[in-house]
Amino acid sequence: MKLPRTIRQIGKRVVKSSPFLRRNIMTSSDYRVLSGRDEARQLMRSSSGWLTIRTVARQERAYRGLIADMKRGRPRIDFEVAAKAIAATGIERPRVIEIGCGTGSYSEVLATLLSGAIDYRGMDYSEAMIARARMHHPGRQFDVGDATRLPYGDRSFEIAFNGVALMHIIDYEAAIREAARVAERHCILHGVPVFHDHTTTFLTKLAYGAPVVEVIFDKRELLSICNEAGLLLEAEWPGIPYDVHEVTGHHSVSETYLFAINRHLRQ
Repeated sequence: MKLPRTIRQIGKRVVKSSPFLRRNIMTSSDYRVLSGRDEARQLMRSSSGWLTIRTVARQERAYRGLIADMKRGRPRIDFEVAAKAIAATGIERPRVIEIGCGTGSYSEVLATLLSGAIDYRGMDYSEAMIARARMHHPGRQFDVGDATRLPYGDRSFEIAFNGVALMHIIDYEAAIREAARVAERHCILHGVPVFHDHTTTFLTKLAYGAPVVEVIFDKRELLSICNEAGLLLEAEWPGIPYDVHEVTGHHSVSETYLFAINRHLRQ
């Protein structure tokens, strides 16, 4: 049973007003703008971020509820968009690598919304995430690896799917080039937060209570980097609302992009 709107609003204000509640109940809190890439690197060197078992468990619990809703016929928009982007490639049972797969939730999302019609493999730099993914999805293959130095050969997969991970990768240019390298036909950048009127900005926040870095991209810069990596934009979709105006002074949105590989650059 849903609580009345007034009670929900009061509850949100109470949570936001308490540092302890913010960090232990909210999935994301305590945003702060960083001075740039150097400060972002320094923060990540001193933080365990996505590597801790506690963070992994809290993220998994959050996704568990979303997946239950999906199986009841109410998928969240970002789940629907991910499936639409893969379906838009027109490839039957494509070989897909999810870069930044976390605990492997999208393996279940895509199998459900695409009726299992993909050959899925997941990769993440967090050993704790991959351990949980292997435990809960034993029929899938999961690897530990670095998105900026992927442990796969050229054109190993028909689709390279960056599943909401690009926003947490400080050297995102290298991650885009690597995704393009291992993809034979398409790359998908999913759930990317972008500004339409502001420069790329590095933030820090607490994600499930752990300090992490987040990148909000200048959309024009992002698409330029993709073009230089040999990616041709084919389609884009809006995602879940994601506005960091309160901390940056500029409105942002999340979007998903489907790219084709520019074969001319590979000849």
